[in-house]
Amino acid sequence: MIENLVIVESPAKAKTIEKFLGKEYRVVSSFGHIRDLAKKNLGIDIENGFAPDYEIPREKTKVVAELRKAASEAKSIWIASDEDREGEAIAWHLFELLKGIVPPEKFSRVTYNEITKAAIVEAFSKPGALDMKRVDSQQARRVLDRLVGFKVSPLLWKQVRGGVSAGRVQSVALRLVCEREKEINDFKPEEYWLLGAKVRKLVDPREPFAIKLAQIDGAKADIKSAEQAADLRADLESSSLRVARVIEKEIQRKARAPFITSSLQQAASSVCGFSPARAMSIAQALYENGLITYMRTDSYSISISAQEACRAFVAAEYGSEYLPAAPNVYKSRSSAQEAHEAIRPTEVAQTPQSLSKLKPEELKLYTLIWERFVASQMVPSRIARRTAEIESDGRHSCLFRATASEIAFPGYMRASGIELAADKSDDEDDEESDEGRLPPLVPGEALDCLAWLDEQKFTKPPARYSEASLIKALEENGVGRPSTYAQTLATLDKREYVAKEKRSLVPTEAGMRVYEFLVGALDPLFNVKFTAEMEEKLDQIEDGSVDWADMMRVFYDQLLLWLESAKDTADPEATNAQIAILWLGV
Repeated sequence: MIENLVIVESPAKAKTIEKFLGKEYRVVSSFGHIRDLAKKNLGIDIENGFAPDYEIPREKTKVVAELRKAASEAKSIWIASDEDREGEAIAWHLFELLKGIVPPEKFSRVTYNEITKAAIVEAFSKPGALDMKRVDSQQARRVLDRLVGFKVSPLLWKQVRGGVSAGRVQSVALRLVCEREKEINDFKPEEYWLLGAKVRKLVDPREPFAIKLAQIDGAKADIKSAEQAADLRADLESSSLRVARVIEKEIQRKARAPFITSSLQQAASSVCGFSPARAMSIAQALYENGLITYMRTDSYSISISAQEACRAFVAAEYGSEYLPAAPNVYKSRSSAQEAHEAIRPTEVAQTPQSLSKLKPEELKLYTLIWERFVASQMVPSRIARRTAEIESDGRHSCLFRATASEIAFPGYMRASGIELAADKSDDEDDEESDEGRLPPLVPGEALDCLAWLDEQKFTKPPARYSEASLIKALEENGVGRPSTYAQTLATLDKREYVAKEKRSLVPTEAGMRVYEFLVGALDPLFNVKFTAEMEEKLDQIEDGSVDWADMMRVFYDQLLLWLESAKDTADPEATNAQIAILWLGV
């Protein structure tokens, strides 16, 4: 007889946790969800409060049989799945499956944010109960997604082709990609010119440096034609240059917040080249091996103990001058689940250099997480910026600028390295971009012009989304949640709605057709604002302020109206003709 049966979602997690518990515990895995909505029909009893009809998928029958057998040999069951909606739903499904074998009072729910011995032992010393509000929120999300996919996809089959699908979040993500592509295609470039000069001092040091035209007659330099550029250059060629002033200031760059799911996926894409799905898979391995905290989170919160440990590490490793007087605190979005922590190393003393046995991709991601977390608890860096303003004495009063910066004090950069434009302060002027070193200059001194420079440029269309920037856009618009981003992008790729050109996402012909139909026929359903409002409703179900069946009824009634209007849009005969043309290459 097993004294205690512990059930988690993954075999790797089971193996790690079993090491921390005594011989009285046996830890097994459910391999994720054990039940899902029935596939043979809608799987939802609409007339009975949208009650879900759950079934055990064929591929899970063996796992379920093994769980039932293990439960029959146990005195008590501890369900230790993840502390989020999906994890809570898995826990509830396990309870429903096994409560006929083990009495309900013998079940305990255990949650934790990291898989370390201290965290696991503490979690098992303070078991709780199932959070049915969180379960209801997950059920509502699953039912919403099934209704949208089940009801809308047949319209797409008529209008586009069989095999395509619509998804509540997936189709909004596709909409963002396609609308950006339309912006790019509709963009009309406008000509403009940049003027500058290569100059040097009349006395040593005489190394040349570049200056850029910033103002003409007191207004921002805005040169729209070759004629205007030529006229101005002719005036400048007969002018002399003199230093008007040298402006010195020190600016601060603050460390960024520790990672949450979306920002980790963005950094993993831009720095490491990992897709969101791969980044989450690697993070899952780091989490299950006890190296990082739970990786599906939208909260910037940090536990007091982790904060104190990080501050002690910073003081010992870098010195007290790198430690702020009070811990740095970062504000989460209003919808964030504050019970969760940001993604951080479980032990800050486990530096990347000390983990040489990790796989290369695991070490890359761990290094990102470790550096970002340590930097987040350090003082700002201080940048000494020197800007020279140079004036001409021609017909037009022209003001040129040259700027150079150097690090006066590295601050958090000691941990994270020198970061790029994302760290620039909001008050920094784009015109003051760093151009390298400047020689010592004093107001009033003349400069020798070695060459006048002009360059024709054209305005550029907005950039296509990358996986990282699309995740950022979804997050900023309140569409989806941390647990859905990777799967959403993977679905767009699997359905061949988007293709990757280098790191850019380009809608395919099929993707654009799906988008055009959905927006034309069901614009309100796949509207970014409406989808964000539905996410808020799911949050309200979780906090208990909204009943999930009531929310579903309101949504479903509206969905039926939208679908009725959309039927007139689908024209099978016209669609078949279009597909024939497409395939025949006519």
